[in-house]
Amino acid sequence: MNRPVVVSDSGPLIALASCSQLKLLVAVFDVIHVPQVVLDETTADRSRPGASDIVTFVQAHAQVCPSREDAAYIAMTAYLDDGEAQALSLAQALGCGVLIDERRGRRAAMRHGIPLFGVLGVLLQGKRIGKIKYIAPALIQMQMNGYRISQALVDETLRLAGEVS
Repeated sequence: MNRPVVVSDSGPLIALASCSQLKLLVAVFDVIHVPQVVLDETTADRSRPGASDIVTFVQAHAQVCPSREDAAYIAMTAYLDDGEAQALSLAQALGCGVLIDERRGRRAAMRHGIPLFGVLGVLLQGKRIGKIKYIAPALIQMQMNGYRISQALVDETLRLAGEVS
């Protein structure tokens, strides 16, 4: 199976760290790029839950990329935060996908033709390839830790995972 190359935004790293599933990224993606600003956003406060796990994961499994100042990045900063703009600019430059959950960032990726991946898709793929048995506990843990996911998306993800009774 060909695994895609991806640039990660902050949200999915935080979400997967919050449910102890960062390791799924290695199973689902061939190469994981993390813009320096995204790493800084997710780990600046080491007392925040999951921050140390993200540092350890990135050091072992990801390629950290320096900040970009290209035209795509500059244009995207008008409507996206710095991490999202960096992630999308890098994904566009590398010709790879982006792992992003924030709605505006996803819309921008679609406008620019950048392949999209989200944390729920990572969980589903992790289950499909046998790396996790159930998605529901991870979803519950992410929500308990403050990760916002619409109930409709939770319901659809559980349906696709075959975890609806």
